[in-house]
Amino acid sequence: MDPQQQLTLLAAAMTRDALVVSGASDVSFDPPAASSLTTPFRANDAEGTIAACPLFDLSALQSDGATVARKVELEERLHAYGARDVVLWIPPGASLADDADHAAGLIADAARELEAGQKGEVTFKVDVAVRKTGGDGSYMSVLGGLSQQWARFTNQVMGEYQLDSSNIHRLPEDENKITQMIDFLVLVANGIRKDGVATSVKGEDTWRIQRLEGIEEPIVICTPPTSVVDGRTVRRLMRRSLREAEEALAESNGFRIAAMITLANSLDRELVTTALRGIDPLLLAGWDYMPLLVDGQTRNLLEPSRPLI
Repeated sequence: MDPQQQLTLLAAAMTRDALVVSGASDVSFDPPAASSLTTPFRANDAEGTIAACPLFDLSALQSDGATVARKVELEERLHAYGARDVVLWIPPGASLADDADHAAGLIADAARELEAGQKGEVTFKVDVAVRKTGGDGSYMSVLGGLSQQWARFTNQVMGEYQLDSSNIHRLPEDENKITQMIDFLVLVANGIRKDGVATSVKGEDTWRIQRLEGIEEPIVICTPPTSVVDGRTVRRLMRRSLREAEEALAESNGFRIAAMITLANSLDRELVTTALRGIDPLLLAGWDYMPLLVDGQTRNLLEPSRPLI
């Protein structure tokens, strides 16, 4: 499948599951056509259309030959390992692994712990650097994925330090695992006796996986690692995606669903809900449901209306 087909299939399957949870019945959809971001959708004996609206630069992905090649290779290896109903969400800024076979093996092992319809996580070992810059105080400046945790190092480390966790792009959902990582790095820092000395240790980058019914080929959701995902970009892409979806569905009948798809380190850190406030209400009119799909989870931007409920 091409990237448009993959996103449309993902959007339809996750939207189906969200509607079923909300009480809808007889929910189904057609397999998307090649290069299409729309597909027929059915619920509660009514018919309509769903449009997948990627809120990341899909054209940048398709023009990045190296990233596309790694994505395809990883999907092929996942298929070979039998992980055919797996969706892998790559956090913003992360690069796909050089060793696709090793990565696919880890992902497939993690997926075997899940039932169909469940989401989980897969962990990759990455390098984290700690440097002692002074002997006074108790402070650590933090760069990268652990930056929001900087205050938890204060009064634990003996001296002044710099922590480079740029290779960590997403933290685990389990708070205990984050605490264990911080406690380990505190021990590493306190083990450095001389100012100016740095050491590198292994940390963990934790990515989202899910098993999704109706998916028969693995899907890797990613963008080039240099892509910018900020509020302004998300707002611009939302306007463009909604206009393109309006044009694609101009001749369609029945209800209309716009499924927004974005990449974020977690559901709590998605930028779409805030960006929505700057969108012209006229662009939102006429849509019967607008779910946000991010990090393997669904959040309603616009609640479903009849006949979807």
